[in-house]
Amino acid sequence: MFFTKARKQEQTPELNTTAQSAAPVTVEEGDEKQMTLIDANPGSTYTVRAISTEDHDLKSFLFRLGCYEGEPITLLSKKSTGCVVVIKDGRCNLDVNLSKAVLV
Repeated sequence: MFFTKARKQEQTPELNTTAQSAAPVTVEEGDEKQMTLIDANPGSTYTVRAISTEDHDLKSFLFRLGCYEGEPITLLSKKSTGCVVVIKDGRCNLDVNLSKAVLV
């Protein structure tokens, strides 16, 4: 029994404890400032400059919504839980993590 427990402990993979967060970021590129969607003004139309995340699933989900570089996006409203945007004539509610990943 002792040897079985020891083997099971050896076979368990190590967990990656480093978490990737999509914190609100204002990026400066030359003279131009990029802000996240959560920092943008409601009622304004912006162009998506970049998607700032390393999470492939998040990028592919936003791509399926039509949110990718160069695409116009209109911010209708913001709340503490996320924001409502118009992408390709469709309204979407993006939570805070998705909104922080979209740079406009």
